[in-house]
Amino acid sequence: MSIFERDFDSEIAQERQLARRGATARHSDDALQAAVAEARAAALAQGRAEGRAEAEAEARAAEAASRAAALERIAARLGEVMDDAARHRAALETQLLSYAATTAETVLPEILASRAEVRALAQIRRGLRLGLDSSRLEIALPPGAKELRAEVEALLATQGLTGRTTLTEDAGLAPGDARVVWDGGRLDYSFAGICDAILGTLRARTRTHPEPEDRT
Repeated sequence: MSIFERDFDSEIAQERQLARRGATARHSDDALQAAVAEARAAALAQGRAEGRAEAEAEARAAEAASRAAALERIAARLGEVMDDAARHRAALETQLLSYAATTAETVLPEILASRAEVRALAQIRRGLRLGLDSSRLEIALPPGAKELRAEVEALLATQGLTGRTTLTEDAGLAPGDARVVWDGGRLDYSFAGICDAILGTLRARTRTHPEPEDRT
């Protein structure tokens, strides 16, 4: 194509169009650096967020594990405390029973000697009230209870029951025992029997709660 055949206006227009496209297609250095910085900041923020989430998840897991371990230790310690308390309570009960039995062995004979006839007389009074309407009364006392017999005789005379009451001795009765019989009923009282029952119960309970073996 000769120079005379070229369309310079068309070529200039095409060059200008290409220049405009190149200008719009190319970023400036500042814009490019800003875009890179923005992308880097976004990536850094995302990384921090993901790292924070992972750290929080790890912290929660560690806290849950620590709490579970602490609960296990507390449960184990509570079990030990309860076992210790049970052993301590059993030891105290055994000691108290042993002390009560030892005390009863000492005190009950003294009470029996000093209060047996007083208690027997009180029960005889009760028996007489129960059989007051009976046509016959029988009172049995242990042999040798002279003071008790005299008090019973005085009681019968005071209440006007001497004529229908038979006063006897029964070799099977121990000191502190008494028996009152009336029509359709009777009252048997043994202070010694009561003392023996108390002492026997304490001894039996002590045998079922032996002293714990000292393993120290």
